[in-house]
Amino acid sequence: MAVDPSMRLAGEDLTFWWADSPMQPTTMAMLLVLDRTPEWARLRHALERAVVAVPRLRHRVVDAPLDVTLPHWVEDSTFDLEYHLRRHALGGARDLNELFRQIAPAYETPFDRSRPLWEARLYEGFADGGSALFFKLHHAVADGVGGNAIFGAMTDWDREPPEEPDAPMLGGQKGPWREPALARQLIDAVRDRVELDLARARSVAQMVADTVMHPSRVPEALTILKSLAEVVTFDSGSPLKQRDAFGRARRLVGMDLPFEEVRRIRHALHGSMIDVILSIMALAMGAWYRAQDMPQVQELMTLVPVNLRRPEEWTEKANVGNVATGILVPLPIGLGDPLATFREVRTRMEAKKADPASGATPVLAEMLAVLGRQLVTWMGEATFGAVDFIVTNVPGILATRYLAGAEIRAAYPFAPVAIKSPASIALYGYRDRLFIGIDADETVMPDVEEFQRMIADAFTALAAAASREESRP
Repeated sequence: MAVDPSMRLAGEDLTFWWADSPMQPTTMAMLLVLDRTPEWARLRHALERAVVAVPRLRHRVVDAPLDVTLPHWVEDSTFDLEYHLRRHALGGARDLNELFRQIAPAYETPFDRSRPLWEARLYEGFADGGSALFFKLHHAVADGVGGNAIFGAMTDWDREPPEEPDAPMLGGQKGPWREPALARQLIDAVRDRVELDLARARSVAQMVADTVMHPSRVPEALTILKSLAEVVTFDSGSPLKQRDAFGRARRLVGMDLPFEEVRRIRHALHGSMIDVILSIMALAMGAWYRAQDMPQVQELMTLVPVNLRRPEEWTEKANVGNVATGILVPLPIGLGDPLATFREVRTRMEAKKADPASGATPVLAEMLAVLGRQLVTWMGEATFGAVDFIVTNVPGILATRYLAGAEIRAAYPFAPVAIKSPASIALYGYRDRLFIGIDADETVMPDVEEFQRMIADAFTALAAAASREESRP
């Protein structure tokens, strides 16, 4: 069976697929804290509904023989919802802290790459009668905003929606394993490679023609190359980058901030939401580095993913896959003063948003895919290796949602950690709170709870600075 060109992994999805390894998993996750334990059959139906609405949840990735062509998605003929949806009893203190401890090993465990790349785990037995659903997803499947399509498909606006059919939508019979003979796979892969190279040749020809017709684009391309070179050669001076000690164990913790207060800070200081978030994280990370006796670290190369979808595509209408770019900005962590930090962050982010390189990630990913797995992986490590910190803010759903009749009280997101980085920060707005998920490399940052306190202190300090600015004539 010939390869369907529309099922090839797109550039950014492919980057996450090739970059994934046991030491550098490209896994994202969401922890939904529920007010009660949903009925198992009803929860299973909610996940069924999501699989039907988002077909990518039934697809697995197939690598071509000898990497002749790009990997592509195929429907998993052996798809088994029972494999992806699991049930656990929460032990220990049966509270949120215990839950964070129990989901960490599940988060760091690699996916079975012969199956669809997601898992959902229900944790029951909270002391207060609640429960939680931990949903983890390979980043090749979706970015944070694309994940909203899954979130929207499996949840409801009401605790008891008016119509909820009981009949299964997927069918209960598990299919047999289907794999074409190696010779057939190789022939299909060669044919797909020829089609792919012809399509790319046309694209290159079009690009050359556009350059000839519009020579003004040449300086823009040179600016992009210069910006990328600055990223690759950036050195934060962090001793962590010189150490060989980094691990695969992950420690997850969560916290939240009042959305209204974050908005007040934003308006008082005349910046954007991401300016406020990055300033809080810069102050907290600066405090952590000083606590580690590393005061010489004044800047961290920070990756800030930026969604490229239109607002109407953020929830149920969102497509999965990665539709984002990455802004790479040196984050000032050594200033200490909240107001000075905010102003510097705002200035740097405004400059980066105006930089053509900040919107070039999807195009570059497509162009680099032609170079092959080994070279793309090496180039990705060279670029990603310069990243000291990741901060991602996912546009959320600011209204109450229900999962199989249980009210979702909290939604903590988690994002991958950069190599030799202490932690990554993911944020998700839900109802009236900004939920923060901290994914820490336990070898590099064993004191993640202390870092959590530093974030809270940084928020308080920036809020106080905003109040002083508001009181000025």
